[in-house]
Amino acid sequence: MKKTLLLVALILLAVSCDQDTNLSITSDISSYRFDAEGGSFDAIIFTNGSWTASCEDESVKFTPDAGYCTTPMHIEVGANEAYYTKSVRITLTTVYDSYSRTGKIVLTQDCRPFIFCEESRLAVTAAGGKVRFQVNANESWKVVETRCDGAAAELSVDPLAHGPNLTEVTVTIPANPTGSPRTFSVKLALEAHPETTVVLTVGQEA
Repeated sequence: MKKTLLLVALILLAVSCDQDTNLSITSDISSYRFDAEGGSFDAIIFTNGSWTASCEDESVKFTPDAGYCTTPMHIEVGANEAYYTKSVRITLTTVYDSYSRTGKIVLTQDCRPFIFCEESRLAVTAAGGKVRFQVNANESWKVVETRCDGAAAELSVDPLAHGPNLTEVTVTIPANPTGSPRTFSVKLALEAHPETTVVLTVGQEA
């Protein structure tokens, strides 16, 4: 009798150890890249038990967020409003008794095209002079328009074009002979996305 009980105990222990050894969780898609607009895709979760999914980024939505054994999952990501590429992780967890295993799906999302200036309006005296703007962009840009009080005007702008990074842009304003205040503007646009622009403004005294 004792030998029989011992044999049963050994069998149960072996099954328990085997369950722990075989416990796993994976996905048919381990990583996915989105453009700045976001989007969705479907993945399949493979495991031999119950599972849950979690993600710290609130823009990532997935259904279902839990299941049992092999289960399809639909994943959606909203638009990236940040000025940098995002990388987030969906963590998959399966648990059996006191044992657990984790897996992951890594999501990378490009940032939107951007060009901006922290301080886009500066001032100069009637005598004119140079003003300097700090322009930041993640793509190459160029000057597309220079104006004075709404009318086209010739201005010295350096540089007239530049690659993606933080760049100092110098605008030279001539002396003001009009006797009235006036406003100059310089429009910059991304070369690959010309609809993405920034306008640098210089107010000049009379």
